[in-house]
Amino acid sequence: MVSLRTKLLAGLAVILLYGFWIIQLALSLPASELQFSLQGDQLLAAGPDAAPRPVESMLVGGKALPARAVLVIEEPDVLPVYSDINQFFAEHTQLLQALKAGTLQVRYQDGSEQPLHPLPRGLMQLPGMFWLQLLCGLAGMVICMLVWVPGEHNLATRSFALSGLGYLLASSTAAVYSTRELFIDGELFRILSGLNHCGAMLFSAAVSAFLWSYPRRAPSVWIPLALYGGFASCMILDQLQLTASPVEGFHLWVIGVFMIGLSGAVWQWRQTRNSPADRSAFRWVLLSILAGTVFFSAGMILPVILQVALPHAQGPLLATFLLMYTGMALGITRYRLFELERWWFSIWSWLLGGLAVLLTDLALASLLTLSGPTVLAASVALVGWVYFPVRQFIWGRLTVSRQRGLDTWLSQALPVMLQAQRSGHTDSAMEQALLAVFQPLRVERLSHKAQRPQVVDNGDALQVPGPSGEEDYLLRHAEQGRRLFTRQDVQLARLVLSLDSLVLHSLTARVEGATEERNRIRQDIHDDLGAKLLQLLHTASDDSRQLVREAIRDLRELLQSMDGHEVRLDVAAARWQEETASRCQASDVTLHWQQTLGEQLLSAGQFSHLTRVLREAVSNALRHATPTELRVELSQQGGAMLQLRIENDGVALAETATSGRGLQIMLARARQLGGELQHGCAQQRWWLALQVPIAPSDTPAAD
Repeated sequence: MVSLRTKLLAGLAVILLYGFWIIQLALSLPASELQFSLQGDQLLAAGPDAAPRPVESMLVGGKALPARAVLVIEEPDVLPVYSDINQFFAEHTQLLQALKAGTLQVRYQDGSEQPLHPLPRGLMQLPGMFWLQLLCGLAGMVICMLVWVPGEHNLATRSFALSGLGYLLASSTAAVYSTRELFIDGELFRILSGLNHCGAMLFSAAVSAFLWSYPRRAPSVWIPLALYGGFASCMILDQLQLTASPVEGFHLWVIGVFMIGLSGAVWQWRQTRNSPADRSAFRWVLLSILAGTVFFSAGMILPVILQVALPHAQGPLLATFLLMYTGMALGITRYRLFELERWWFSIWSWLLGGLAVLLTDLALASLLTLSGPTVLAASVALVGWVYFPVRQFIWGRLTVSRQRGLDTWLSQALPVMLQAQRSGHTDSAMEQALLAVFQPLRVERLSHKAQRPQVVDNGDALQVPGPSGEEDYLLRHAEQGRRLFTRQDVQLARLVLSLDSLVLHSLTARVEGATEERNRIRQDIHDDLGAKLLQLLHTASDDSRQLVREAIRDLRELLQSMDGHEVRLDVAAARWQEETASRCQASDVTLHWQQTLGEQLLSAGQFSHLTRVLREAVSNALRHATPTELRVELSQQGGAMLQLRIENDGVALAETATSGRGLQIMLARARQLGGELQHGCAQQRWWLALQVPIAPSDTPAAD
């Protein structure tokens, strides 16, 4: 198997060899002592140090050939009929043969004549328009090669690559004959013009097929095939000249096929209306294509078809096609077009960056009359201090990385994980972290399991395995639909999974450590304090024995709360009623007990705190007042809120204890339970009300 790097280097080598061949072909065209130009309908000739003079005719072996203005036009297919084009090629053959034979002369309108001799062309004699067209075509082909070689080989990428090939054929051949110095073999001119037509028509068909194939496939494969069939039909009509005019044989076909492609753009627009990622990518693609084709169509093809004005210069118009490929390159970095990653633009930037450095050196060498070492030093300084900083600035502005650094995503994921874990919502900790890091438009849950995080649906979604065998998470449209998911997001998802596991293990270890320490303390209390209280119970007097029994009861409740066992609410209320009734009976106080309770479960902590609040309230009433009756009411609101209300008629003595230590302890316990404690006097009765939340239970628990 050939590596990707080898394929890329091989493709680059082929493109560069083709570029060198085009340069050699342009250098093979001869020059002469005169420069020919066009002013209106008049052919002008100018020597190196002479002003332009109007030409009457060209003398070919003593025979006068009219100096028609069409001899210097850039593109022969602007002529109205094929017969004129054939005559155009034949006259160029005559001029070249006469120049090489030394029998070519120029006759000016003043009657004077000047012989012409063939002169070689050098690199510095090639005009700037030649380099512009050639380099734009090569750059466009390089971009297409970098898409086609590493990308998925489907109809869209193949069509995109063929459009680059067509652009290179059209621009490179036009670079040769449109910048000629009048003299070129007619047959070579015909071949180059045919290749130019082939490239232009291939470009139109390929771009149209691409618009029908990206981002959604065409409803029928026959549509792009018909477009390529139109390319073949056009080439047969044009090259065999089966029509009278190149308008019917070529230009109308180019425009017609491209209009079919635009109808495909309308279809794609409708198909992507429910997919924000595809719609954003296609919008960028369509804008790039229109920016690259509208100038050439308006400035070159439409004037020829309508015969309303002379076409504009072909070179700058062909160069505008590079806008399309540059837009595609930027689209790859922003929308991951063609399933390519950000390294793609790095390769492209590296290739064209090296070319820019080379061109900078050549420009300095040609513009500055300096020695070789001086030019080299100036080039290095200019590239290092100007080119590279400007390139990095533009790269940073256009392709700002949306991938968050480690510190950013860690600061987003860790707090929400810890908060969810501490609040007991371990099942939502992972989801909250994924929401914080990737900011998707929505999160779905999948029943099928993935072994590892993976990008699905062409970057629209990221599938992340749920921790501990839970359902998978499917994140749709990263950063609120502003970008697609990439391989870097897969790595981030793996880090989030690892962080979730680490947080869970740390909290579990903390709980296990606390439980182990609680059990040790519980055992020590049971063995030491419990044994001593039992011993004290057997040796205590009758007056103290009741106090010791209460201490043993409190110890048992404390140990029970440390065990962490849950208690059913109605069972707890029965225990509270039994204890309160016993205490009221001992103090000769009438107890009125009312309860309306369900079968919810109280945690060990809730049971312990509620028991002590009730016990403290009863103690305050019996100790600081002289009540004749005590009323206790237990009720629920909606099944999720428990209300405890205690009243007594010993108001006078109770008012002295409103700010005592016992009340402060009850307030603290109420806050620990997440509830609220209130107290006051009403209708000659002292009251205290506690309201705390309790978790509802779907099924009754066993006692």
